[in-house]
Amino acid sequence: MYKGLSRWGYAGLALLAVHVVLLFFPPVPPDVKGSLWSYLTGYCAIALLLAEAGRQRSAIATGWAAVTSARRWALGLGVTLAVLALAVALRSLAPSLFARFEREEGLFEPLTLFCYLGPAVMLFGMARARTGAARKHWRFIAGLYLLLALEEVDYFGIFGGLIGRVQGIYAGSLHDLILLAARGALATPAWALIGTLLLLIVVALWRLGYLQPGALIALARSLDFLWVSMALGFLLAGSASEAGLFGLAVQPPTLEEALELAGAICFFVYALQLLAAEASAVPRLSSPRT
Repeated sequence: MYKGLSRWGYAGLALLAVHVVLLFFPPVPPDVKGSLWSYLTGYCAIALLLAEAGRQRSAIATGWAAVTSARRWALGLGVTLAVLALAVALRSLAPSLFARFEREEGLFEPLTLFCYLGPAVMLFGMARARTGAARKHWRFIAGLYLLLALEEVDYFGIFGGLIGRVQGIYAGSLHDLILLAARGALATPAWALIGTLLLLIVVALWRLGYLQPGALIALARSLDFLWVSMALGFLLAGSASEAGLFGLAVQPPTLEEALELAGAICFFVYALQLLAAEASAVPRLSSPRT
């Protein structure tokens, strides 16, 4: 049963409010590819809110399940479109401020990270209450959200000059493969290697019982899967605007991060739909292990 926010939740919201306020002022030194204080307030706030999401998993699931289907769609679409509208307005009226919001230490990226890690935390928690094939299935879905979160981390760029660039083109994460493909920066053998590694991972997950085609097909047939389709559409639009695909060459600051946040919100709503469905089907979800 929901008993209100804990100190983690209140602290996370307060720190996030401080973070937003700081974005309206000149960066506070020290400057490490952006204000260190903005990094600390933004991502520490997300860490606190993730702790709260794990604590409130059951309440979130049962609360969302209690909302009518039409209202869920209205809320999800309303938040997504409102975020995009605010981003477009901010870019038009205050481009310099918008540029701060879209940086790594800004607002869009931390919120995007929460929209992926939050569901991962809650889905992993739900998987703990399952056994056998069901546990592996939900761990796989949670793992996909974790992979999406890793896409927000510049883990290729960590090694700088070693693998941070390919033929002079910056490649900080897996989705930058789209940019490399658009520029023809990778040769056929490189794509063959990438395809082979991907195939080996898929086969390994299938043999270990985590990748369950039947369960995934059942999810894809659901009306709720439209949230995934919309999310992928927003992510593709963001990548296309950055790579200049389909003639979508946009002058900076681009809407890439805002589009990615819109996609992340759709993924977040889809996770809520999954949690709500499980909460309705399995009452014990309301009493998770602690």
